[in-house]
Amino acid sequence: MGLNKDIAAQLAEARLAEWKRDGHDEWRAMIDDKNLRRVVGEDGKRYTVVSHAFDDGDGRVRMSVAVDDGGLSALVPLVRDDIMRPDGTFVR
Repeated sequence: MGLNKDIAAQLAEARLAEWKRDGHDEWRAMIDDKNLRRVVGEDGKRYTVVSHAFDDGDGRVRMSVAVDDGGLSALVPLVRDDIMRPDGTFVR
C-alpha cells in the first residue's frame, strides 16, 4: 500500500514540535545526536521516526526528522526539518 504520507507528516511535525519547546542552547547540545523511535500511527501501522540535529552554520541548528513505515519508504522516507537561529527564531 505504501507510506501514508499524511500520517508520516503528522509524526514528523509532532517530533519537531517537541524540539520547538526547547531553546537554542538545548538544540545546540543535541548536535550530532540521532534519536530513533518506533511509534504506531493512527492507522495501526508501525513507523520509524529518526531525528537528527546538526550545525547549519552561523550559529543555526537544523533539526531533521525522517519517517518511514519499514517498507520501500525506508529507502526514501518522508523528511521534515526546521532551522533555529541563535536568537531562538526559526528560518522560514
